[in-house]
Amino acid sequence: MKFLKYMRLALLPFGCTYGMLIRIRNLMFDTGKLPSKKYGIPVISVGNITVGGTGKTPLTELIIDTLKSDYKVGLISRGYKRKTKGVVVGTQNSTAQDLGDEPFQIKSKFPELLVTVAEKRVDGIDKMLQLPDSPDLVVMDDAYQHRYVSPGLSILVMDYNRPLWKDFMLPAGELREPVKGKKRANIIIVSKCPPSLSTEQQLYITQKLNLTTDQSVYFSSVAYQNSISLFCDHKQLTHKDFLEKEVLLVTGIANPEPLLKYLVSICKKVRTVHFPDHHQFTETDIKRINQEFEKIPNAGKMILTTEKDAVRFKEIINNTHVLAPHIWYIPIKVKMLNNQQEEFKEKIINYVKHNKRNS
Repeated sequence: MKFLKYMRLALLPFGCTYGMLIRIRNLMFDTGKLPSKKYGIPVISVGNITVGGTGKTPLTELIIDTLKSDYKVGLISRGYKRKTKGVVVGTQNSTAQDLGDEPFQIKSKFPELLVTVAEKRVDGIDKMLQLPDSPDLVVMDDAYQHRYVSPGLSILVMDYNRPLWKDFMLPAGELREPVKGKKRANIIIVSKCPPSLSTEQQLYITQKLNLTTDQSVYFSSVAYQNSISLFCDHKQLTHKDFLEKEVLLVTGIANPEPLLKYLVSICKKVRTVHFPDHHQFTETDIKRINQEFEKIPNAGKMILTTEKDAVRFKEIINNTHVLAPHIWYIPIKVKMLNNQQEEFKEKIINYVKHNKRNS
């Protein structure tokens, strides 16, 4: 811990320099010296200031699920770590390598969704609007710092476990931009909260966020769903089914600790194999996973992974692989605290309803 502290201190001057550059960039957007394009349809941006997983993807899925029955929804993403370049419009034949793991995961869950990936979000949205079946609205994933598009509704996600006011600018800390950037958000979601988060704790966080009168805050927790067999999706396991299980948890996400903590509370025993965020599994990785799995003597053993990692598993193994019957993934959903789930949905619906394109 002391080493990490000293390392951060050594990197603070670089963080200050980077922060100054980002402030100048933001000022140029604020004053119109850099262009920010507005569209004639509703555009919802979901993003964060902190690097790593803050819970954007399940929130994006909640928004899509809320709107998909009444509107043609388009999703625009950079498609992090995809193998393609430029603007790519997703099809039923697209893979995770075409779109990136998170956009592909969302496309798999919502097949009717129009998914487009592009380094330049303006190019991607322009492409979608040129299609014969263009979307009624666009959700931008991980686009808080992509200011060349001006969203009508901006949602900032902050991890409860990594509050903005305790962090530093990259590379000394994990902030992509100064904390002041939160003022651009219409809604701030404090994610990954304990379900029992007290009113006093919520009030403290709200005060630290120092919201403007135009901003609102919601507190959310992670709701783990039934686990699903990777190659046989009609097979599911409830939380009670894990009581006698020995689990090998395999993850390639930024922060697997919350999931690990949850599994420890419901499983007989948990072992772990962790890879970097967005890791593309290789044959060598699969051999390593198999070796670790074979070390578990329990007949009721299983391999569990995240929904995002499940996408990448299917890129490297098929249903005939020796590990295939043993791999399960656990989807997650966002649950707003204080019984505010419907209120949040209504806020999203009202924004789209009052800003939809005139036919």
